[in-house]
Amino acid sequence: MKKLNLILLLGSLMLPTASVWAGYDEGKAAFDQRDYATALKEWMPLAEQQNSAAQYYLATMYENGR
Repeated sequence: MKKLNLILLLGSLMLPTASVWAGYDEGKAAFDQRDYATALKEWMPLAEQQNSAAQYYLATMYENGR
């Protein structure tokens, strides 16, 4: 029983981390394909949640006028 509780606890601690990156890969794929509107849509919520990678790519897009 203790082992199951430990597994459930560790699993629940990993869920918030996964949600922080949800949309990042989709945004990166769109960016790589020059679909900047989709990249913006995927990264803006992440950037608002202080995701530094999304903030970096959004800044790159703004700097280059995309």
